[in-house]
Amino acid sequence: MTSESMKLYKLIILYFLSKTSQPMSNAIISDFMLENCYADYFSIQQTLSDLTEDNMINTEQTHSKSYYTIAPKGQETLDFFGNKLPNDTKQQIEDYLVKNKVSIIENTTIHTDFTRLRNKEYLAKCSILERGSVIMEVAINVPSEEEAIQVCQRFKDKNEQIYGFLFRTLSED
Repeated sequence: MTSESMKLYKLIILYFLSKTSQPMSNAIISDFMLENCYADYFSIQQTLSDLTEDNMINTEQTHSKSYYTIAPKGQETLDFFGNKLPNDTKQQIEDYLVKNKVSIIENTTIHTDFTRLRNKEYLAKCSILERGSVIMEVAINVPSEEEAIQVCQRFKDKNEQIYGFLFRTLSED
């Protein structure tokens, strides 16, 4: 990977993140880069790592996913060097975000994760985000890793029902 291609990868990712109002997963960023043949998987991961180390993007890590947002330093860099990014690349990013809007929203608004607290004790945390703000968060202590995984999966599958039930239950007299 040349330094010029690395600069291009960084600009592409910064521009991509600047066009979204919510954190983007590693999988979504990688999908765009791979689908458009910009970089191979390992170059994408190296670029994300470099951008994080340079404080140009912020990273939120869960048990199973990494989410990224553009940091102020990254926005400044993009403002200064964004004109070096070809217009057709910018258009590809914008088209991808429009075409995959539903999938992106589904993958970035529901966060689930679990952590081991003690021997035979796990905390499953599940949240719903809207435009980067938490609108609901639930944490439940479970006795095994398998149950923590099940809680996280069920929350992903039934988050609308859970939110509706909790909202009705907590808001009614």
